[in-house]
Amino acid sequence: MGGTLAIWHDIEDSAMDLYESWLVGEHIPERLSLPGFLEARRYESVMGSPRFFIAYSVANPEALASPDYLARLASPTPMTREVFKGFRNMMRTACELAYETPHRGLGGAVVTVYAQAPAAISEAALLRQAVALERDPRVVGVQVWRPAKGAAGAPSSEAKLRPGGDRTVEAALVVDVLREDDGAALEDTVRAAMRQSVKALTDEVQIHIDTYRLLGVWRNGK
Repeated sequence: MGGTLAIWHDIEDSAMDLYESWLVGEHIPERLSLPGFLEARRYESVMGSPRFFIAYSVANPEALASPDYLARLASPTPMTREVFKGFRNMMRTACELAYETPHRGLGGAVVTVYAQAPAAISEAALLRQAVALERDPRVVGVQVWRPAKGAAGAPSSEAKLRPGGDRTVEAALVVDVLREDDGAALEDTVRAAMRQSVKALTDEVQIHIDTYRLLGVWRNGK
């Protein structure tokens, strides 16, 4: 079963230049050099917050608990330590894939919706909603993510470097669409899909949705 390290976050304007050079020049290549890391996709919000969404695809969730990966987390580079000071609203969860559209395509944009932990999710209901969404002609693929079990879901040791620490999701629905306008038009439907999958929807359950444009895809060349 595949896995994903799912990250949503904002960044202070004063840290943007450093952030861009760090992410593309150091962080993504470093992560893709680790065993089991297959691909990184980077997105930017069309209109909203968190501004950035990054998904690291891994061969299986265990890659997110490997000795090599944990050693990197325990020894952040000087540039990493500096750039993390500008991070805000960090949402980070090691996930496993609960569902993926067969022959899923890569869209020019994605709609992401997540229920922030803690929340009680009916996975069966969420899977039904995912299958219904993929019938829309604007949709080129749907994924359902749930937190990885065991050690793979452990908090990052880097979290203490980021102001406010890290929050996690209870479930996420990621919908690849052809265009940004398609994503905006589908947001209400995608939000409803997550809301209908929460077993007990209260004011304390936070559901967040946004449309993101694709900025780039990096793959492990090994």
